[in-house]
Parts: sequence; C-alpha cells; structure tokens
Amino acid sequence: MKKCIITFALLMGALGAARAQQATSIGLTVAYGRDRLLNNNQYTSAAHSAYQAGLTANVGLSDHWAFHPEVLYTMRYFDTSNDESLNRDINTIDVPLLGRYHVGGLFLEAGPEVSFPIKAVNEDAANVKSELNGVVLNYVAGVGYRFGQGPSLGVRYEGGASNVFKNDASTVLGTGKFKTSSVWLVLAYSFGS
Repeated sequence: MKKCIITFALLMGALGAARAQQATSIGLTVAYGRDRLLNNNQYTSAAHSAYQAGLTANVGLSDHWAFHPEVLYTMRYFDTSNDESLNRDINTIDVPLLGRYHVGGLFLEAGPEVSFPIKAVNEDAANVKSELNGVVLNYVAGVGYRFGQGPSLGVRYEGGASNVFKNDASTVLGTGKFKTSSVWLVLAYSFGS
C-alpha cells in the first residue's frame, strides 16, 4: 500500500508541474479484457475475462503530445486448461504511465505500467498472495478515438515485462514464464479540455 501511495504522489507531482504548460483533463475509465498467462511447460493458460475501472488524467505537452497516467483497480482470473487447482483470481492496482499522440480525435498510446497485487486467491478461496511478485512491470500499447470533449473508446494490448508469479519452486505453479498477455476494450470519459 505504501508503494501505491508513493506512486500516486509522484504522479500528482508530475501532473502539477506539467499542468502549467498545457491543457489538462481528468476522467473515469472502465475496461473489459481477455487475459491469460504466457504458456510454459507446466502451466497451460486459458484466456479469461478481466475487468478494470479507475481514474485518468491527460496532460497536454504540445499540440499533439500528452502524458496520460491512470490509476486502475483490476480484477484478473488466471485459469489453466490442465489443472483447476492452479487457477488464481488476482486483484491489483495498476498504474499505466502512457504517452499519447493525438491527431484530431484519434490517439495512439504506449508506455510502461506498474502493477501492485492486493489480493490473490485460489479455487478454494485460500489466500495465495505469497505466490505473487510484489511489483509487476508491464508494457501497454493502444489506439483509440475521443468523441468531442468527453467520451473515448479504445483498444489496448498489455504485455508482461516481468512475471506475475514468483518463478521458482516455492509455489505450486512451478517454474517458467508467468507474464500476462491481455487485450482490453476501454471506455473513458474526460472532464476538461
């Protein structure tokens, strides 16, 4: 939780510094995704629905460029097609730090994302948070369209730069790649310019 607060404070500081330069907007976002772990020898992942909701900001840096940070609450369900006892439900706080390039209403976005797990359970609802890494790094790339001053619709891909689960024999998941691979449909509404 301390890491989340520090990250949020740094975001707000960056927003305050950048706000003096160009127009800034804040907003709300919700997303539906299909999420899975990259397959490895022991864990065969199946795609599953995932959900996000949170706050966004868009800080204009020039006529076309903007800094677009978000703070998202994410619910992921990692399911395996070969052993139900390895299924995991995970809730995280995700902080994408995106750069956006705007041309009219169209925008392209990309950047890193830091993810902090806050809850993880198995099929029996037992706490398995100790199986997760405390901080996970991902990358995000997407495209979207903003309709006038408020609503926008986009599609993004989120890939794992680091493992969601610990990559060692201390967990029942075993060793291997445990990086996320997600596609999101994102609906957002911005307040401001």
